[in-house]
Amino acid sequence: MRTWRLSLRALLLIASAGAMPAGMAQSGAPGEVLVKAPAGQLRGAEKDGTRSFLGVPYVKAPVGDLRWRPPQDLPVWTGVRDALAFGPECMQGQRGATPVAMSEDCLFLNIWVPAKPKSSHLPVLVWVHGGAFKVGAASQPVYDGASLAQQGLVVVTLNYRLGRFGFLAHPALTGENPEGPLGNYGLMDVLAALRWVKANIAAFGGNPKEVTLAGQSAGGAAVYDLMTSPLSRGLFSKAIIESGVFSTPLMPFQNAEQAGAAAALTWDASATDAAALRRLSAAQVQGDGPALAGNFGPMIDGKLLPEDIATAFDAGKAARVPLLIGSNSYEAGFFGDAAKGLSQRLASVWRRITVQYDGYGTHRTELVERELLTDMMITVPTRNAARATAGRKKVPTFLYYYSYVRPSQRASAPGASHMDEVYALFGHMNLMPGDDPSLPDPLPIVPALQERWARFVSTGSPASKSEPWPAFSLEHEQLLEFGNDAETVRADFASDRLNLAEAIPH
Repeated sequence: MRTWRLSLRALLLIASAGAMPAGMAQSGAPGEVLVKAPAGQLRGAEKDGTRSFLGVPYVKAPVGDLRWRPPQDLPVWTGVRDALAFGPECMQGQRGATPVAMSEDCLFLNIWVPAKPKSSHLPVLVWVHGGAFKVGAASQPVYDGASLAQQGLVVVTLNYRLGRFGFLAHPALTGENPEGPLGNYGLMDVLAALRWVKANIAAFGGNPKEVTLAGQSAGGAAVYDLMTSPLSRGLFSKAIIESGVFSTPLMPFQNAEQAGAAAALTWDASATDAAALRRLSAAQVQGDGPALAGNFGPMIDGKLLPEDIATAFDAGKAARVPLLIGSNSYEAGFFGDAAKGLSQRLASVWRRITVQYDGYGTHRTELVERELLTDMMITVPTRNAARATAGRKKVPTFLYYYSYVRPSQRASAPGASHMDEVYALFGHMNLMPGDDPSLPDPLPIVPALQERWARFVSTGSPASKSEPWPAFSLEHEQLLEFGNDAETVRADFASDRLNLAEAIPH
């Protein structure tokens, strides 16, 4: 066991001359920076040692006749385009009392880079936000990449089409483009953003050959899915999946098409052809129901996603790139009452379950249920994905388990909830719901995660001589736990508990 250290640890970066990228120059206005990229000239901002370029379009707006089509390349723009503010969020239900700007014209990305980089070819982290493929945006404060970029990275976040706009299959759409790709428009957007990064990121000081695709929850699921896509080859060199491997398989295309046709009838029963569907207003398509209503997410379309993702992983068809993957100890805490009633539904095996599960030390039934759901839903599928990639030669896999809880929350939270590690990774612990920022946090969880992740993005391994993190292997199944008091390497972590969770019928 290695205890935390308060000093920042050395970060391995790609060695280079450290000159300003050829396409980047200081603007005449204080605090502004101009970049001449292949896509066009951009005006960004410099503040507190970081340069940012916000609201950068990476494809044509998917509106009008481009709704429910693969993303289209954007022509080079003329003049200098301001990149000083985020673009609107993609269409979704409102997340709170304060309305936010939404539009179908939402395919923008954001870039952060150190103002004084140690290299003119920094490794790149492309981040896909979570939100069940229904909500969320790259402009949410938690995804501000300034702090993470200071670890020597170019950080890119992006919007992608969501819900009914991003994941719709319909017989009329199939009829006009039977060869596809179809349905997975949100994932197509992620691939388009990766292509934009490959073509343009050198102008911002990034290395287009060292791009890591990363995400959490739905964003992690997007990474998991795209690792099996033949259309993603050559677009990223490493992958990070945070709480993104779920036990629920993706919907077959035929089922998704039936669901899409049924949904469209509720928008306008007379809109039966593709042109009529595209004439519907965004409000008609979005509807007035809850933000998470309906099952609109990635599907097995046969081209972008040829087969079940877990099956593809098990068959060795996932991208042969270094993988950093893991989950949190109290994932179910994020999902309300989703675990309620498990003890009744599993009454015949509940005695066996309580031998292995103690409800995070409380022996309370509701917390045993949540501990079990966490494992069944995410921990076990994550372990299975790690096993699938670790079994392939020369494809290093690093597994983590995040159980760290802020001191101000330990009285109420038995473990780390779904998304907790994201606040640490991006350096925004003060944004965590229910946190008391007035209480000091003596443990450096932010630099711990940032430096480990940055080291992986830079080198393909989060370990160093002084900070071990053994690659996951089928022989020892080692992981690194980020706990309240230490980073701890564990072998065969909770294997009896997880084996039981895996054996329970879902």
